[in-house]
Parts: sequence; C-alpha cells; structure tokens
Amino acid sequence: MPQRNNSNRNLLNTTQKPAFDVSDNHVNDKHVYQTDIAIIGAGAIGSLLYCQLAAIKQPLLLTRSRSVGATSHDDFSTITLETLSGDSLHQPCIQADINQLNKAALANIKLVIVCVKAYQVTDAISSILTLIPQGCHILLLHNGMGPHLQVLALLKQQPQLKQGLSLGTTSQAALKLGPLQVRHTGKGKSIIGHLSGPVMPLAIQNQLLAAVEDMSVVDDIVTSLWQKLIVNCAINPLTALAQCANGELAQPQYKLQIEAITQECIMVAKADGVNLSLPDSVAIINQVIKLTANNFSSMHQDIHHNRKTEIQQINGYVVARAAHHGLTVAMNQSMLTKITALESAQ
Repeated sequence: MPQRNNSNRNLLNTTQKPAFDVSDNHVNDKHVYQTDIAIIGAGAIGSLLYCQLAAIKQPLLLTRSRSVGATSHDDFSTITLETLSGDSLHQPCIQADINQLNKAALANIKLVIVCVKAYQVTDAISSILTLIPQGCHILLLHNGMGPHLQVLALLKQQPQLKQGLSLGTTSQAALKLGPLQVRHTGKGKSIIGHLSGPVMPLAIQNQLLAAVEDMSVVDDIVTSLWQKLIVNCAINPLTALAQCANGELAQPQYKLQIEAITQECIMVAKADGVNLSLPDSVAIINQVIKLTANNFSSMHQDIHHNRKTEIQQINGYVVARAAHHGLTVAMNQSMLTKITALESAQ
C-alpha cells in the first residue's frame, strides 16, 4: 500500500521558486519536470495509479485543467487515497495543464500513461505528441478496445518520434470521491504488454511492477485485452440497464444473456485471430461478479450520473469487428442499442 511521500523538492528544476507556474504560457526552458512518468487523466484509476506510483517515485499528473486542488501560484497540491483498510493517506501531488506546457517542461518524461475514457484517448494522445520527447513510451490503460488502432495510425504518421506503444488493463477497483480524492475499493490483477515500436525501458517497467500490486507483463496483450473486453461486454451494459451492483448478475435470470454475449464475443475474437474458450470466459465473468459483488461498473456509474459511456469501445467494438467479418452479433447489438438509447434520453 502506498506510503506518504514527503519528498517533492527535487521534482522541479527552477531558478526562482519551488514550483512550476503553469499559469505562464511562455514557460522558461529552465523549468523542467524531473520526474520520468506522467499520467494523463485524474479519474478513479488515474488517481489510484498516481498514489501507487508516488510510493516509488513521484509522477506528474497531466489534465486539461489545473483547478483540481492546486493554488493559483503553484502546481503542488495533495491527493488523498482511502485505502482498502479504511485509512486515509495524504500524498504530495504535482500536476499541470497540458494546454499550458511547452516541450522543454517534459524533456525528462520517459513514459506517459493514458488513463482517460476510451473515447478521449485519441484526443489525449494528439495533445501530447508535440510535447513529449523523442522515444517517450506510451501506455494506454482504459476500458474497451479500439482506440489503440487510432493511436497506431497517429504514431505511424510520425515515425521520426520513435515512440513505442504498450497496452494494459487493470481489474483494480476505485471510486473517485472528489477532486484529488480517491477510494481504493477492490484488489485486482493488472497486465501490460508491448504492441508496437521500441519497447518500454526496463527501469520504467520495473517501477510500474514495484508500485502496482499484482501487475505483470504478458507477451500477447491483445488476447488478454479481448478476455477483459468479454468481461466488460457482459457486466457493464447489464448492470447499467438494471442499475444494479455487479453481484446482482449472479441471479439465474442473467445466465442466458451472459452466455449469449460471451459466445458472440468469442466468435468475433476468433475471426480476429484470437482463440478463447467459452467455458473459461464464462467462469472468469462469474468470478469477477463474485469478487466485485458490491461494486458498480463504470457504465452503471456513467448512466447513473448522466455521463457518456464507453459502450462504443466495449460492445460497440464487438459489433464493429463483427460487421468487418460479416458476422451477426444480436446480443451485443442489443446492448449497444439499448445503452445508446439511454444516453440519448439523457
């Protein structure tokens, strides 16, 4: 569990004051963040990951607005983590607005972890590509699938940047309580794997493995993401439609729906060259339902709070890939249609 880190004096290299004033759009080139990992997105998982990494080495939090907890004079603030044991840990947090940074400020960044919603990934990458140094690695950590194809296309347009791309997923559960305040609500496995370009620097990879409990590196990240996608395709829309906790899906009336969604996903995955087992996949879904019985899925929360969901990158991705292969996926199409209708009604 992350411990409080009181050392932030070496995070920035400045000549006049200990904090980098991002209210100045013309940043002096001597103002350089000394940390080597940046996280884009201050949602539940981004905030949880920030706290976990801060126990090893202070990262940088990048957002579209610096108003979340920082003063008008500097970008130091405090992030609060409520642990699984109920303790509250208050850690230094250093953050900056992407729109108010220049390239020199991020010269030391070696890894950017993207923790925004799936439908925000491409815009987030586009906004950071001109700022991060050549060779900086990118790790996408979000629900669903699809954005990685768009990011690959962006990187192929600028091969001179020599930026590697990794993908990842986590089953850790977290709840954002407020600006820079997050509650860790459940343990879970996290996996990362290389997709394209140069591999993630070993020292950076080791920081992640040391900071995040039960994180591992896999050789075939696409297969692992398909397995996670299937879990999301079954749990997320059903809990959003019923407005229930995950554990409610253990009731008999959901059994056939879960199996039908899963069977369709496996068919489409196979057409994409990924072979998965129906019994194993259903068993994994049932295990997640049991282990997260009291939790609410992200799609449930999005519908509950009248927010846009990631349905297009979850069941919608299965529907799109099915269409590509000339396949029919009636259950996943039904989930997509129903959730989209709820979004439109809001």
